[in-house]
Amino acid sequence: MKPMRLLTALLVLCLALPVHSQLGWVAEHPGTIVYDLDLSKVQQHELEITVTFPAVPMGVFYVRMPQFSPGRYAQHNFARNVYDLRALGANGQPVSVERTEPNAWAITGHGGKVTLSYTLFANGGDGTYSGIDERKLHLNMPATFLYGEKLNDRPVMLRLPVDQRSEWEVATQLVDLGSRRFAAPNYYYFYDSPTLVGTMMRDEFTVASGERVDTIEVVVMSEDSREVFSDYVAWVERVVRAQQEVFGELPAYDYGRYVFLCSYNPWIGGDGMEHRNSTVCSAPIGLEGNQQRLIGTVSHEFFHCWNVERIRPASLEPFQFDHVNMSGELWFAEGFTSYYDDLALVRAGILDPAEYASGLAGQLNYVVQSPGREFRGPAEMSQLAPFVDAATANDPDNYANTFVSYYTYGATIGLALDLELRQRGTQLDEVMRLMWQRYGKPEIPYHIRDIQLAVGKVAADSAWAASWFDRHIYGSDLPDYGELLAPYGIDVRQARPDSAGFYGLRLREDAGRLIVSGPVYEHSPLFAAGINPGTTILALDGKEIATQAEWDAAVGELQIGETYTITFEQLGRQTTGWFEAAASPAFRSGLREGAEAEAVARRAEWLGR
Repeated sequence: MKPMRLLTALLVLCLALPVHSQLGWVAEHPGTIVYDLDLSKVQQHELEITVTFPAVPMGVFYVRMPQFSPGRYAQHNFARNVYDLRALGANGQPVSVERTEPNAWAITGHGGKVTLSYTLFANGGDGTYSGIDERKLHLNMPATFLYGEKLNDRPVMLRLPVDQRSEWEVATQLVDLGSRRFAAPNYYYFYDSPTLVGTMMRDEFTVASGERVDTIEVVVMSEDSREVFSDYVAWVERVVRAQQEVFGELPAYDYGRYVFLCSYNPWIGGDGMEHRNSTVCSAPIGLEGNQQRLIGTVSHEFFHCWNVERIRPASLEPFQFDHVNMSGELWFAEGFTSYYDDLALVRAGILDPAEYASGLAGQLNYVVQSPGREFRGPAEMSQLAPFVDAATANDPDNYANTFVSYYTYGATIGLALDLELRQRGTQLDEVMRLMWQRYGKPEIPYHIRDIQLAVGKVAADSAWAASWFDRHIYGSDLPDYGELLAPYGIDVRQARPDSAGFYGLRLREDAGRLIVSGPVYEHSPLFAAGINPGTTILALDGKEIATQAEWDAAVGELQIGETYTITFEQLGRQTTGWFEAAASPAFRSGLREGAEAEAVARRAEWLGR
């Protein structure tokens, strides 16, 4: 997901200075906006926040709660948990605070200065929402802090009381000024800087990148041992270095430091969210025994520090706190990142090539078998992000038949493009490096055609690139993945070609009845028979059905190509439909036993091992 570009020259600072000196001027600047926290009610999931706006526009001064968060693509109603607003004016006397919109308040009679206090309730910490309790502050800034209109270029300082929870440490990409004070050059950077406060383990390592040496810090809130944590940090370092190889260098982090903010414990929600110089990786489980599962999120989010943080779609610019940006490039920004997250794990020696090969079937089945591709290609699927990226709605949808996630769709497209480029003597890594040099490093927002031009340059065939984009990005054609993967000793085949089946069908037993518990895909023979979610299956080919075992036995007797009846109850009525039995189209994938040496060598060159 994606944070905002920092539209300020204040980030171009001398990195030779100590960290606290880089923004030391913020503490003394008379225009600095200051947020003070009161932690006295954290056990009740409440945070008392006082913000001082030292100089505001005359007349009506509007404060707002953001509705859009860096890294997300859908609108969120953070204002719903803000209450008890109180304001003082320049003379220290109370002034009027009137709510004018669901996320906005008007302050009048202030005399040019406003000190605003409010209460925030937060009990859902993850990459989007804040969590406040007896063990920590897990702060996503847009979900926590009101801002003042027309003050976005002002420096910002966050202050924690030195006499409350003094044993709690702070981890953030904000610049530490000492004495529990943390600075940002402006609101853009402030809102892009998630902050963890509590008991944590932390470690760091350095990575040389050209003439720079960057510090990579890893922080974790967990119940795990220091030994388990240290081993995990070693994995993180391997991921960082494997991804550095793709681009040839690390980004120039604004203050010479990147922070992994990890929270692996039962008191947090699961998520991963990238930011300019940090990422949040959280899961409601411990680290020990789950390292393989958790490192994938680390890999995905770190790749974002190139792809989307700096190699950034123009459609996501300018970032606005109260407006959702629609983008047609998320198949690249998120999807190609999803392709590289597992690929980097293989190259880092964390994921075995056999595991990688067998895992391809899951994403291929989802994308290739999805009826949604008949409606939209990757570019149009990306434009649906405001409706699906943790968006909320009360009415049901038909996305099982009309939508394909741009994450998986893009990963599958990335796989195809990489293998097709390799047939031409080059590879997707070269496209990513070129996009980095052309758009990421100078931070020039790109359009889809810019990606096409980069592919054409790398392939030395602009006509082929244009055709490829017409078919696979604007259109929804897919290549034959079995043919693409065969030269690498990876087989992709239909899992059960000789047995009847219904791809994606989910059933559940309930009080002696067998009920369809998930979507029925339009390509399924049962769709034509009239089956949909919530349907109760009564009989198949005349045989009564009440359990999963009875259903499996009846399906096992079906002959491919023959027509059968299915009896079911729907909306209180019994109905009979007809369908033609077919084999499930589901794939399986894996390394080919006895693959020729040439295929093994070709695969090793691609996967790095």
